[in-house]
Amino acid sequence: MKTEKNSEELLRGQAEIWQHMFSFANSMALKCAVELRIADIIHSHGGAPITLSQIASCIDNSPSPDIPYLARIMRLLVRKNIFTVHHPLSDSSSSESTLYGLTHVSRWLLHGSDLSLAPMILMENHPWTVCPS
Repeated sequence: MKTEKNSEELLRGQAEIWQHMFSFANSMALKCAVELRIADIIHSHGGAPITLSQIASCIDNSPSPDIPYLARIMRLLVRKNIFTVHHPLSDSSSSESTLYGLTHVSRWLLHGSDLSLAPMILMENHPWTVCPS
C-alpha cells in the first residue's frame, strides 16, 4: 500500500514538473492571439462565433495564414477558456463546422477596449523580457 502511494506521489510530481516546463506555451499562444487580433476579429463579426477560415481571412498582412497552426493555437486557447468552441453540425467533425467565440476572458484581449490587457501581454512576452541577456 505504501509503495503504491509513493508511486502515485512520484507520478503526480512528474506531471506537475511537465506542466511547469511547458506552461510557456500558454503565454506564447496568448501572445499569438493578441498579435493576430483574434478577439478583435471575432468581435468585429458582432461577437457571434465564426469559423477558422473567417478568422484567417481577416488576419492583416497575411496572404495565406497556416490554418492547421491557427487551429492548434485556437484549440489550446479554447482549452484554457480564452475562447469558446461551437460545433453546430454534430454530424461533421470538419474544421469548417467549428465556430469560435468570445468569452468573458477574451474580451480583455480587445485592442480598442479601455480595459484591454493586450499591451500587458505583449510586454510580458516581449523578447527583451523572455530572452536571457
